[in-house]
Amino acid sequence: MTEAELVQRWIAAADEVALAFAYEPDEKVDASLARMRKNLNAEFLRVFPNADPETMTAGVDCIVVAIQKRRHELEADVATPRVLN
Repeated sequence: MTEAELVQRWIAAADEVALAFAYEPDEKVDASLARMRKNLNAEFLRVFPNADPETMTAGVDCIVVAIQKRRHELEADVATPRVLN
């Protein structure tokens, strides 16, 4: 798998997670994402033991931000009325 393919998989996964979190209360989503962040950090450091922990944490933070961004986009899409011609 190339790096680009891996990134595409992560983006697709973030979209799926965002869809699962759409319209859920912020507190519930924040708690779930905090657990996911902790677990992802631990798993990535286990799988890549020689990686810089700060770099891995930054990567996981980017995934979490992407999930939140996509979640808000999904919620905004429904909240925005459509104009039909």
